[in-house]
Parts: sequence; structure tokens; C-alpha cells
Amino acid sequence: MYRKRKTEAPVYEVRSRSPLRHLPNLLSFIRIALIPLIIWLSLTDEHLWALAVFCFCAVTDLLDGLLAHAFGWSTRFGALLDPVADRVFVFSLIPLLWYLGSINSIYTLLVVARFSIQLSAFPVLLWWLKKQVHVVPGVLSRIAMAVAFLVLGMGFAEQVAIEMIPGDSGAEVMFEHTLDAITVIGCLLEVWMLAKFVPRYWDIIRGRADTIE
Repeated sequence: MYRKRKTEAPVYEVRSRSPLRHLPNLLSFIRIALIPLIIWLSLTDEHLWALAVFCFCAVTDLLDGLLAHAFGWSTRFGALLDPVADRVFVFSLIPLLWYLGSINSIYTLLVVARFSIQLSAFPVLLWWLKKQVHVVPGVLSRIAMAVAFLVLGMGFAEQVAIEMIPGDSGAEVMFEHTLDAITVIGCLLEVWMLAKFVPRYWDIIRGRADTIE
């Protein structure tokens, strides 16, 4: 015998009928749509523009959640779209920065492995198995995502710094050490999140849980 582990399902109540209520979801779609532009800018050595577009996307990630909660625009679709958009965004850009030499292989592999499993969960659980799944990000999940965005931002900034700062300067060395330290933290978080997510994924498939982070 077992008890089904549940957390309280989020209540999605749209308090406004304003056309702007779709803005949070639009911001999430924009974040995904700009991925090819960032990749193209990076591969054509337009690193400053790539950093600028990345920063814009990072701002949209902050705004969509803030707007949805502040104005009552939260919906079940938006609650699924936002984490998917974040994972697609990071999943697409981490290998790019590994290719450019800014991010080490271990962190890249861990992020790609975790996000591959997590992104697969949405079509498998929602469309194939027809499970009622709620996305409820925990504190560590939010921290891991914030670290991933920080690592990405520093990776794009490093590409700009390579062009502007002399290679033997103390500033570049300090920047690289800082990025390495944050990446180590990111690796630990990714291992922990994988260790939490895989059993929860299996529990949802077996009907023992109904929430994912």
C-alpha cells in the first residue's frame, strides 16, 4: 500500500479580461523565438549583440512571472509554457557556449541530461499518458535555473571580454575563476535535481505523485 504524494494544485484564476493578459505567454514565446538569433550572432562573432539579446531574454523571464502574478494573468497553459521555455532556452544555448569554450563539459552534459529528461516528461505525461500534472518549482529548482542563466550570461560576457580585455590581464583571470566557481555550484545543483526528478518522474508514471518541479 502507498499514499499518493500530492501537493496542493495551483489555482489559476484570471482576474482580468484585458488583452494584455496574454503578455506573459507572449514573452515566453519571444524567448524561444530569439534562440536562433543568439546562436547566429555568436557564430558570426557578434558577441556583444548576442549578449544584449540574451540579457533581453533574461529580462523577459523575470517579467512573465511577475506580470502573471501581479495582474492575475496566471493560467495552466502559462504555468506549463514558462518552465518549458526556460528549459528549451538553456538547453539550446549551453552547448553553444561549450563549443565556444566558455563552459566546461561536465556542466554542459549535466544540464543537457537533466533538461532532456525534463522536457521529455511533458509530452510523455500530458499527451501520451494523459496525466494531470502540476508544475510547482521548488526553491532548489529555481536556484538551479537562476545559476544556469547566470552561467549563460557570464559565458556570453566572456566572449565579449575576450575581444576587449587583454588575455594576460588580471581581470580576465578573475572572471574565469568566478565562472568556474559558479559552474561547480551549478554541477552540484544539477546532480541534486537529477537525483530528485528521476524518482518523481517514475512516481508520476505509476500514479504515486502528480507534481513536478
